[in-house]
Amino acid sequence: MNPVDIFRLLSLAAIWGASFLFMRIIAPVIGSIPTAFFRVSIAAAGLLVILGLMRISWDFKGKLKTVMLLGVINSGIPATLYSVAAQVLPAGYSSIFNATTPSRSALLV
Repeated sequence: MNPVDIFRLLSLAAIWGASFLFMRIIAPVIGSIPTAFFRVSIAAAGLLVILGLMRISWDFKGKLKTVMLLGVINSGIPATLYSVAAQVLPAGYSSIFNATTPSRSALLV
């Protein structure tokens, strides 16, 4: 790996880890649903910026409802549950539980 890749990886890790700390701080103040909404909205805005920079045309071809349902299942519900957990768990526990998601998914498959 070159130094730029290492920097990108460490930056992503720092942003991802800090998100649990910020959820722990903000979830008790504004509630779990608004916290999850803002977290998913910021992620969607970032993805739209990346799509714009890459000049990728995207068309749902009549499957917008299905895509929205998948978005709720894959992003909305987990973000809401993490926001609910952030009200009572320390930020470190939330990040550890999130890190175990791939191994738990492998058990289900």
